[in-house]
Amino acid sequence: MQLLEEGAAMFRMLKLQPPHGWRAVLWELAIVTLGVLIALAAQQWAEARSWDAKLRQSRAAISDELVKHYNWSVEWRVILPCLIAQTDRLRDRVERSGAVLDPAPIFSEPAVPRYTIRLPSKEYSDAAWQAAITDGTAARLPPGIRRELADHYTQAANVRAQTQSNLEDQMTLQMLGRPLRLDPVVRFNLIERLERLRGRIEFMDLQAGQLIDHIQTVRMVPRSADSIREVERFGTYQFCKAQALPTRSFADAMKAVSN
Repeated sequence: MQLLEEGAAMFRMLKLQPPHGWRAVLWELAIVTLGVLIALAAQQWAEARSWDAKLRQSRAAISDELVKHYNWSVEWRVILPCLIAQTDRLRDRVERSGAVLDPAPIFSEPAVPRYTIRLPSKEYSDAAWQAAITDGTAARLPPGIRRELADHYTQAANVRAQTQSNLEDQMTLQMLGRPLRLDPVVRFNLIERLERLRGRIEFMDLQAGQLIDHIQTVRMVPRSADSIREVERFGTYQFCKAQALPTRSFADAMKAVSN
């Protein structure tokens, strides 16, 4: 009985006619639907434009950061022979000294008040990359570029940690500017520290070449003339030139080392 009543109710509803006919209802429904679709499309367009703007800003910030990394890496590659010469010269001094160390020259400048060996101290910051990860723009980069940048910044963090170790050695090696008593243990410890520093310097040269490779791959390399001009104002480069210590040519220094 209930089924019959429900069927009758449905039949009565089908017989109803809107005041202006079903065609008018369908037309209004189409207009509303079209309006909703236009609103959604406009919202998506606005969001896309917003993301495009964020992505451009993010890439520009990363590019600026990588230009610094490139210049710092070129500097390291240029002055590698100078850094090796400094460590070898100090090691030879320790080896040839008698019971008392023949003191090494102590250098000084406003940025580094006291040192016996001059080493770069660039920080290889990753602020732009971390900001891109945080705001989601890193995920919108092309996969190949995103992977290359991730590898680059991982390696830059390693270089940053090794730079800190270098600075600790630089401070410790100030003692070579004094007439230390060289018993066998002290002599061995000094030579070991210098050899460890030398090995780290050579490894960091390799890493600098690989960082250059990453930057070249993502095509964020500055103009050679700008890079040379920037490196030439760095303190360690100027020290090497002032002391007539050997350096590598800029042409060779700018050659990437494949990862």
